[in-house]
Amino acid sequence: MKKPLISVIVPVYNAEPFLSRCVDSLLSQTLQDIEVVLVDDGSTDSSKVLCEQYSANDNRVRVVSQHNRGVAMARQAGIDAACGAYSIHVDPDDWVERTMLEEMYAKAVEEDADMVICDFMVDFADRNYVASQKVGKCEPNDCLTRMMYGKIHGSLCNKLIRTDLYDRYKIRFFDGINYCEDYLTCVQLFIKGVKISYIPKPFYHYDQVVNNNSATRRYTKETLQTQFRFFGKLCEILDGRQKKALSHVVSVIAFDSYYNDIFSSAEFSVIFGRFRKDFLKSGFKLKRRIALFLAASGLMKCARKVHK
Repeated sequence: MKKPLISVIVPVYNAEPFLSRCVDSLLSQTLQDIEVVLVDDGSTDSSKVLCEQYSANDNRVRVVSQHNRGVAMARQAGIDAACGAYSIHVDPDDWVERTMLEEMYAKAVEEDADMVICDFMVDFADRNYVASQKVGKCEPNDCLTRMMYGKIHGSLCNKLIRTDLYDRYKIRFFDGINYCEDYLTCVQLFIKGVKISYIPKPFYHYDQVVNNNSATRRYTKETLQTQFRFFGKLCEILDGRQKKALSHVVSVIAFDSYYNDIFSSAEFSVIFGRFRKDFLKSGFKLKRRIALFLAASGLMKCARKVHK
């Protein structure tokens, strides 16, 4: 059988209420030579049944089923099954514009790119905005730095990638790291020097409303543990590179904890005390840098006064 041009990987876990909107937006793409790989990660609702219905009705849809292993292993299962020359990940609570795959693939072919990055829309109930990616000159190391400073999003959902790169460079998702698992994949690709192109158009819709259970929309003490697992793996991958940018990444993690205010002053200083100097080197504005330094020094009340 002829291989599709693009494999779209959708990791599915208890996504029944919004999965149809996502899959329908993929099957109505102007580029029809695609496959949609729905990876059911042990859903306990009717998601798997819905996936199988799509597969029965459209031969471009394939279903991969596994016991619940988390989103990282669901993405890996999708990559392992992918047949397309290029691949992209789409989350089941989001949706895409009809010309996304056609335009991104055309750009990849035109410039012989390994990765094509696009902008995306962030959708709220009463407003939305374009998240423009500050890609700059499309040089891999520069893109890595920009991503670590938050100028390029770490998601795979706005990145079309040459599928054989995963095998060529032995890039895999890390079992048990289900926070920023796609960010780590982007890092691995950037340090291999992949050829990057950019389309300044917001094709992807990042929905902030329909999935209240999304791990990216709630913060708990367990969230911090997953963030530190991510950060440890990031440091391991970079192996001494990007030291200044790493100071900013750990500062972002600390600010999440500081902003959500679920640790006492003493707890915060125990957790983040060793990163105080990193906070002063971050890309944050001065008040935030000083506030994090004070909080990590056990002076949370002073930190709150500085950062009003």
